[in-house]
Amino acid sequence: MMTICTFNARTLASEASIEDLMVQARKIRYDVIGLTETRRHRPLNATFDTGKELFFGTCDGRGVGGVGVLVNTNLAMNIDSFEQLTTRIGRLRLYDEDEIEAFYMDLEKFYREDHTFYKVIVGNFNAKIGPRRTPEELHIGTYGLQWNLSEFIMTTKTIHGNSQFQKPTSLRWTWESPGGEYHNEIDHIIVNRRFCLTDVGVVPKFYTGSDHRLLRARFFFSRKGEKAANTLAGFWEDTVVNNIDEEYERLIQHLRDSAKKAEGSRTTKRRLSHETLELIRQRGAARAAGNYQLTSELARRCREAIKEDLKERRAAVLAEAAEAGRSIRNTRRDFANCKAKTTALRRPDGTITSSRRVMEKVIYDFYSDLFDSHVHLPPCHLREDEYVIPSVLPSEVRHAIKSVKNRTAPGPDRIHLKNLPTALANTLARLYTRYLSECKVPSQWKTSRTVLLYKKGDQQDIGNYRPICLLSVVYEFAKSLHKTN
Repeated sequence: MMTICTFNARTLASEASIEDLMVQARKIRYDVIGLTETRRHRPLNATFDTGKELFFGTCDGRGVGGVGVLVNTNLAMNIDSFEQLTTRIGRLRLYDEDEIEAFYMDLEKFYREDHTFYKVIVGNFNAKIGPRRTPEELHIGTYGLQWNLSEFIMTTKTIHGNSQFQKPTSLRWTWESPGGEYHNEIDHIIVNRRFCLTDVGVVPKFYTGSDHRLLRARFFFSRKGEKAANTLAGFWEDTVVNNIDEEYERLIQHLRDSAKKAEGSRTTKRRLSHETLELIRQRGAARAAGNYQLTSELARRCREAIKEDLKERRAAVLAEAAEAGRSIRNTRRDFANCKAKTTALRRPDGTITSSRRVMEKVIYDFYSDLFDSHVHLPPCHLREDEYVIPSVLPSEVRHAIKSVKNRTAPGPDRIHLKNLPTALANTLARLYTRYLSECKVPSQWKTSRTVLLYKKGDQQDIGNYRPICLLSVVYEFAKSLHKTN
């Protein structure tokens, strides 16, 4: 089941308007929200603390247009790329685990270039739904720019999703005129396969002050038989190594479970005050009651209140950090609930790609060639004698935990330093002693998570980034023990 929405935001150029969007998005169920009229002058790709991803293109020189998408947490890992083709056309590509694209958005020019099984087109077409003039007219009536949309639907043999489900008039219109005198259905969802579409309708409770309403479609995508299991590429000859890996994996899983419980019980500080949240509630109630003058006034007050709340909250957090002697730069970075990501890279042949998988290959090839060593190293032969390695003491582990920097970034296992209490010193000491005595380490220690830090220059040039390899914090403790000994 997939839920795809479209929403004309009128503007998402400020931090306050984005905060309002995220507050409203938490109230509804969705997978993807297509955004139009964002009116931003700079592109943005941000990942929020909750796992949601937000993409923004740019508007034209007049400050008009701009498209974007908000992708929910459950689909964020399936994002391949987002491209702004024009200031009014964007394309989001998703892929599943079998590298099959789930759906594809585009207009006729781009619609015919790709051959995906499911295709979904959403947005504000400024074409109004009307009654059929003939039984053969399946999609659009006799209003506005209906002919362009009708011709597109008929030539591509797609289905107009809005027309497939009977809804009361109050649940069909997507735009209203100032004062609420006129209501039109000009936002549309178009699909290429009718059987996967289960419902299309507006969501009245989603309201950020725009004169458009969010339009939501529900889908059921059936997948053909998936592989029952993936076979292992090979097995370790020594079963002891497998035991070490399994034991270490159980430890990591226990730390993850403990961290989730701790995060669930921890209270997070609100970015918006209770007064602002009450204003947002009143704005929705006024709109539902049809009081458009009060709705307009409350929408203005909401924008001002959100902007002021973020300003005051940021100042309070920075003041608290300054009094405690913490890093202002790190505190400012922590206050932001999202992180920017690289949107495109240049291939060796000079072409630009926004596909994440292609970008991964560009990064891998560049740094593999940069750091590849052509120096032959003779094999190292360990001396075999009866030397007994002394056991690692719990006190040494506790000292190592305290000596590691507090802001050490996690490795591939996503275990933070704060997830390793000193109470685990005995367990870690036993594991480290075993690794030393058997001269074997978990295979998880041989992997790392590489993060690219932008330096300066062209952001699409991979040479302008510095790679940082993040290793497991548990492994960092082992290195610290080795240095002290």
